[in-house]
Amino acid sequence: MHRKWVIRFIVIAILGAALWASTMLIAYTDRGYICENTGSRKGHREWFFGLRTNEWYHESELEIFMETNHPESLQYRWTSYRGTGHSLIPVLKSYGHGRPGLIVFPTSGMLDDYVQSLSDAQRLELYHILCSADDQRIREVIDNIYDSRP
Repeated sequence: MHRKWVIRFIVIAILGAALWASTMLIAYTDRGYICENTGSRKGHREWFFGLRTNEWYHESELEIFMETNHPESLQYRWTSYRGTGHSLIPVLKSYGHGRPGLIVFPTSGMLDDYVQSLSDAQRLELYHILCSADDQRIREVIDNIYDSRP
């Protein structure tokens, strides 16, 4: 009879330790990046043992324009904007990301709609403004994106 209680205690202790570990240890991190020159976004899920899953890529209208019309000028500047770690039991455990510029604020759809409304010359000018990293000019562009929404 005494032995049965010892075994139950050990099983409960092991299950308790496993439950505690599943809430405390980071099992995976969702990573996201934005190209500050084009507004394109990409990301993936990175598991603690090194496997990458759920890879995704959203090619912005500005990137498509540059690839089609000015591929020799296209340069990427990828910056992390998301690095959120999760435990096995879906509890948010950590944050870690870079500091992208203002281009991160409009959604992909907002940026794409704005780019589609521009002429080719304006699209090229927008690309050069974003590449310049001139915060004041980029802020003006972001304000225009928000102002142009219906």
